[in-house]
Amino acid sequence: MKDKTLIRDENGSVIVLAVIMLVLLTFLGISAIRTSTMEVQIAANEKRAVQNLYKAESGVHYALETSGTWMTAAFMIPYDEKIDFFIQNDVDIDSDGTPDVNIEIRCIESTGTPIGGLSIPANKLPLQQHRDSPPAGSGYSLKDYEIRRYGITATSTEGSSIQIGVYKVFNKY
Repeated sequence: MKDKTLIRDENGSVIVLAVIMLVLLTFLGISAIRTSTMEVQIAANEKRAVQNLYKAESGVHYALETSGTWMTAAFMIPYDEKIDFFIQNDVDIDSDGTPDVNIEIRCIESTGTPIGGLSIPANKLPLQQHRDSPPAGSGYSLKDYEIRRYGITATSTEGSSIQIGVYKVFNKY
């Protein structure tokens, strides 16, 4: 008679092997689902960050296009280093009825004096003279013209900020 032991009996081994393969494939499937879910979340976060950056950039363009609303007599006092600012909150760039960006504009000056009411980024501008000679090659005579520097800070409602420096040319007379 043949010796039948459990080790030498191959009956049922296919089922055990199939169950092991099924468990491995299940873990592999769960891992793939988690990875794809994480990738979707990362893509959504990136989309939101890029949209906020574009809103802030649109705020800068809006400030430049509407310079007549902030470039007033307060910014054009001719003979002193007056530190002045302009704030326009809750600007709706895309006309959807919700605020997109806050705009802060201030004179760039050499003392670094913070202005109450402005955000930290708007108060951290490079230290330069507010009034100076036109840049070389600009086509403006150093004798007849001067520039005045301003910093524009646009912050999206979600917190992304863009800051640029601009200057305006003035006749000295």
